[in-house]
Amino acid sequence: MTYLFRNSVRVVIVILMLIASVVTSSAAEGGRASGTFESGDIAMKVTDAYAFYGTPSLGGKEKVIVVVVSNSAFIKTVIDKYWDRKSALERFFKDEKTGLVYFEFGLDGRYRGLSYYFGSGNGCGYCADPAVESTVRLKNNKMSGKLSFPKGSDPNRWFELSVNVLISGDDHGKPQGAGGGEPGKAYAAYHKALSGKDQRQLKPLLAAERRTTWEKAEAEGSGAKFIAFLREEHPKSARATEAYVEGDHALVLYEGTGEEGKIRGEARMIREQGSWRFEEETFNPVK
Repeated sequence: MTYLFRNSVRVVIVILMLIASVVTSSAAEGGRASGTFESGDIAMKVTDAYAFYGTPSLGGKEKVIVVVVSNSAFIKTVIDKYWDRKSALERFFKDEKTGLVYFEFGLDGRYRGLSYYFGSGNGCGYCADPAVESTVRLKNNKMSGKLSFPKGSDPNRWFELSVNVLISGDDHGKPQGAGGGEPGKAYAAYHKALSGKDQRQLKPLLAAERRTTWEKAEAEGSGAKFIAFLREEHPKSARATEAYVEGDHALVLYEGTGEEGKIRGEARMIREQGSWRFEEETFNPVK
């Protein structure tokens, strides 16, 4: 069977995809996982894995080790830059031809369960099937071993996988304190300008690449669509709570409100000509 997402929806505007704009596809290494994952009428040939510390799919503040596998190669150095790695993967990596399956382990390396979504009626918010066999072990910050769910254990799903992947750390740079310091102020200025009517105030707050994209859109008569997209992907209100700086790059964390209530998000900022400027952002509802 050919792996294909028939019901997924992807925002195909690469201007705000850090993965696409910062590195080329050649930076994707691959080879950190192999095997097959089948669910329903979809078969995914697994070719790579990425591991990070996250929170359980069922909720809670405890930490778990998440090993996510895919039929496409991951760009580790780019995904590492995000605070909420799962959100970034779902938003910027997954598409109609690229699938993701998340396996959760305790901090001792023991398997707990999995989650994935291939389409309507084909997925699992969290499955902890006792028939899953795991030889995966945690050693020297690496998850290595095999995961298998024999055919017949579930009429809709089976898999046979091998993983050998380092766990990414949580060091995002030097913390700037409450409010996010200068990067936080720059994000606040971006939020104010984007919410206002004078677009001339917005342009100098955007990273050079974003300004170039805007100018090209204006030349083609679609400048208004560019601004509309920025606003659609931005919360109604936002307040920077912290920021982390590494060289000329910063990660700003913020809280606010969206169309459906409270949200938490993160924004990537870059320092150009001595000023912090906006690159891209993502946010999710507070559960």
